[in-house]
Amino acid sequence: MNSRLDAAMSQSAVRELAAAAAALVAEHDVLGSVTGLLAGCQRCLRADGSGIVVLRPGDRRMEFLAATSHRAEDIELYQAQIDQGPAADTLAGGQSVSAGSKAFADRWPELADRFHARGFRSVYAHPMAWHGQTFGAVNLFFAGDEVAEGIEPVAQTFSDLATVVIAQTGTSGPADLAEGLRSALADRNVIEQAKGVVAYTDDLSVDAAFERLLALARTAGRPLSEVAAGIVDGLADPQATRPRNS
Repeated sequence: MNSRLDAAMSQSAVRELAAAAAALVAEHDVLGSVTGLLAGCQRCLRADGSGIVVLRPGDRRMEFLAATSHRAEDIELYQAQIDQGPAADTLAGGQSVSAGSKAFADRWPELADRFHARGFRSVYAHPMAWHGQTFGAVNLFFAGDEVAEGIEPVAQTFSDLATVVIAQTGTSGPADLAEGLRSALADRNVIEQAKGVVAYTDDLSVDAAFERLLALARTAGRPLSEVAAGIVDGLADPQATRPRNS
């Protein structure tokens, strides 16, 4: 990959942002939209994994919100557990954090072995902020030893869009942000349960189960959390409604 954001990446970013905007004007849910934005950011910046960690309303403890793979989810959950890592530093300082392989090991030794074992070598974390309050971090994980230069504007755009999605549950104040975070965290719990159901019933990996949930939501034109709740509650017949492999 080039050391700087190249023209192909810029064109990809435009396509991903256009797709995200189109999705947001249709019926959507908070976590489904945020996950879609996260996946789009990962694709256009050619990351190998990505996730979002937020500060939980009330006690402001780090909590995992979304990830594009089980490997990335594991890193995000462990960061929240030990309260260390690029996400923790981004949340504390309100500034982006970038680290190559060696810098990662020097800066977060307790996380480094787990990070490298999952196939990641470098990281870029960008803050999510609403009205000057940092409440989350978008984390992009790369298999290469160094993070490419020039990715910050694209990462910031996707981060800002995800922030608006979370905060749009009310008018514009801090209470609305808390409401949006609670809604997204509640959706995450349902989606995690549905992933487990699909993985078990269809004998799939967790990542493949998540992809199937996303495909079902797209095919049905329904919010991801609604599809997940239907599977968990037994209100939908997963076998009958899931898209068939071609």
